[in-house]
Amino acid sequence: MFKPNSFIKSLKHQDDVIKDEFTILCWNVAKLTLNASYKKFTDLLIEEFDFDILLLQEVKKSLSHELELHDYSYVLSPNIETKKHIFGVLSAFRASCESEISLLTKKQELKYTTHKISLITHHKLSNGKTLLVVNLHAINFVHNRDFKDELEHIYLAIKSHKEAMIVAGDFNTWNLKRVHYLEEFADSLSLKRVGFSDESNIKKVFANSLDYIFYRELNLIYSEVIESKKISDHNPIIAKFGY
Repeated sequence: MFKPNSFIKSLKHQDDVIKDEFTILCWNVAKLTLNASYKKFTDLLIEEFDFDILLLQEVKKSLSHELELHDYSYVLSPNIETKKHIFGVLSAFRASCESEISLLTKKQELKYTTHKISLITHHKLSNGKTLLVVNLHAINFVHNRDFKDELEHIYLAIKSHKEAMIVAGDFNTWNLKRVHYLEEFADSLSLKRVGFSDESNIKKVFANSLDYIFYRELNLIYSEVIESKKISDHNPIIAKFGY
C-alpha cells in the first residue's frame, strides 16, 4: 500500500505557464493503458484535440517501463501495486507543474481492500495566478456518510486556494445521496459543473452520472463526450477553458 505523497514522475521540458485557452481530457481508462487499442484511440484523440492536460483514472503502468505519453510530463499517484504493475490516477500536462499532493482515502473499499486516491497539482497561468487541479477517483463500496467524509477530506486540503480550480474524475455517484453530497461539495468551493449538449454517452449507474468536470475562475468555451468504442466502460469527457 502506498502512503500519501508517493509519486511516479516523468518530467520533460515544459512551457512555463498554461496557455490562455487550454483543453483537458478526463477519462477512467479501466486499467487499459497498456492495451494496443487504447493507445491507438488515445493517439487519435490527442491528434484531434491537442490536449493541454490529461486527467486519467485507473491507470496501469509497468514497473519496468515508462508510459508512452507523447510530449507530456506526468505525475502518477498510485494506490495499488502488484509484482509487475502499479495502478492509480495520472495527471499529464504540457505546462510546468509547480507542486503535487496525493490524498489516500481514509476508508478502504469493502473495509479491507483498497483505498482510492486523489492527485492535486498546481500550475502557473499567464495572468500570474495559479490553477489548482484535482484528479480523483472517488471511493466506492462504502456507506454514503463515508463518501461524504472523503469529499470533506479533499475539501479541507484545497479550501485555502482562492484562485482558479478544476476538480474532475470518476466520482462514483451512483445514487442520489452521493449526487447530493457532491453538489454540496461543489457549492462549498463555488465550483460550476461542466455541462454537455449530449450526456447519453457519459457513464451512468441507476441513471446517475459518474464522471464530472467542475471549475471556477475560468470561462468554459467547449465541452464534449466522446464515444470510446467500448475501449473502456467509461467514455472520455472533454472541456476547453479560457481565462
